[in-house]
Order: sequence, then C-alpha cells, then structure tokens
Amino acid sequence: MVKVWMVFEALGTEKNAVIESLQEHVDTFKTENGVEILEMEKDEIEEMENPHEKLDKGFSQVLEMRVKFENFERAARAVTNYGPTYVQVEEPDFYDLSLKEGQQILQNIATTMHQYAQMGAGGVLISKSADEN
Repeated sequence: MVKVWMVFEALGTEKNAVIESLQEHVDTFKTENGVEILEMEKDEIEEMENPHEKLDKGFSQVLEMRVKFENFERAARAVTNYGPTYVQVEEPDFYDLSLKEGQQILQNIATTMHQYAQMGAGGVLISKSADEN
C-alpha cells in the first residue's frame, strides 16, 4: 500500500469548462483499479489575471486528494496518466521495490511518453552535449 497526496490544477478561459474538466478528471480517476480516494477537497474556482503567458484572463480551480494505491507501480501510473501539479508520498516510510516492479514502472513511463510523441506533443528528447555540461 502506498498513500499519496496529490494536487491538481485546472486552468482555462471558460469557467464551466474548467469545472467540468476537473470533475471529468476525478470521475475517470475513480474508475482506476487498485486505487482508493481517501480524501478530496476542491477549492472554489477563481478568476485570474494573466494566469499564463498566452492568456490575459482565465479561471483556475485546485483539487487536493489523498489516495491509497495497492502498490508503487499503480501510484507511478496514476502520476503519469493524470499529471498532478504536485505529489507527495505520505506512506510508507520505506518501500521495497522488486526489479520486476521497477521494470514495469519504467516501461509504463516509456509507453506513455511514446504515446505523447505520436500525438504530436513531443518527440525524442535530445540530451545536452558534453560541451553544455
């Protein structure tokens, strides 16, 4: 079991779209196997000036959740798939990770990154040259 505190923020130009998208995100999250939402608190939606460099005015809403995952692999998958703004592992203090579980976590991340690249959201990452280090 792994207990995680997660913070999500939705930002957009239309108030209802922000509210609906964050709720849809939560509804989808609730359907995940091996996941139990222990606590959830949603802030009131706020109108913001210059919330983003390409946005003069927008709306923002923050959601905090405490979630229990059946294992670390499930927690890592949720972070990769749902993209919280902030994550903090609260329990346990120590976790033994098998090589198989570690391999599965890394493969899930690689698969997700590949899917993003196929959708045009990115591509192969190029590391810095030795001269830039």
